[in-house]
Amino acid sequence: MPRITESTGDIFAAPQNSVLIHACNCRGVWGSGVALEFKKRYPQAFEVYHEECNTPSSEFHQKSLLGTALLIPPQEEDLSTTADEGHWIACLFTSVDYGKKVSSEFVILESTKKAMADLQKKMKFWKAKGQEFGDLWAVRINSGKFGVPWDRTKRILEQCGMDVKVVAPGADVVEVGGEGKQDGRETSILDKTAIVEGQASLLNATNEGPVTEENSKDPAKISKKGKKRKESSTPHEPQPSDNVSEDQVKSSKRRKEKKHDSEKHESPSRKKAKGKTLQSSLEPR
Repeated sequence: MPRITESTGDIFAAPQNSVLIHACNCRGVWGSGVALEFKKRYPQAFEVYHEECNTPSSEFHQKSLLGTALLIPPQEEDLSTTADEGHWIACLFTSVDYGKKVSSEFVILESTKKAMADLQKKMKFWKAKGQEFGDLWAVRINSGKFGVPWDRTKRILEQCGMDVKVVAPGADVVEVGGEGKQDGRETSILDKTAIVEGQASLLNATNEGPVTEENSKDPAKISKKGKKRKESSTPHEPQPSDNVSEDQVKSSKRRKEKKHDSEKHESPSRKKAKGKTLQSSLEPR
């Protein structure tokens, strides 16, 4: 029974004549993720892949590649310019485009199933010509830049009828394109750091205001609510804008100051007379 075995390590350290499998777009681009690493290590193999996608360079031709596999023999130029051990490169065309235009998850998974069947046919063709292959090695295909959860692609591989050794980077190594999962997509160490920092900023924000369903996703709202609560706790002092004109406020101030000055300079005899008047007004009649 075919087996999918998983381990940590380096796919490029596979023995001679091994078949290295990775998922590709149909535009002839190995521009990021593990595909970029393949391009650096096997520049001539990349040229074969690029030519396959662009001969002819038409939309119809490129879309027709979806669900097929390209099996590239070891290239002499790669053997002389890199530390290549004589690897065969298997390109599975699982998405027409790349980046923001990557195909849907459904299309990618269906194309993976068809491409693996096509790879099996092409390996049989080479075996009929006397070619011997080593083991099939793969990264966690589709789970990097194509954003498909690895367990879904793994189920497809389990149905393909071939043994595949899947290599994931170790704990201290991050595959170009990411390691780990967030919302079903691979995340890099930088992404993980950003997540932790985001959680910390949210905790800091809660010190200024309560977390609710409304603001739990937006720390800025929490901060604003906290400020409002602090402002409401301080006593309100009338300001010129509180339905009183500035002139009225100034006039009231002047009257208070004038009254204070007049009381300060009042003669003792006048104060005494005021006291008698006040006393007589309090006496019963």
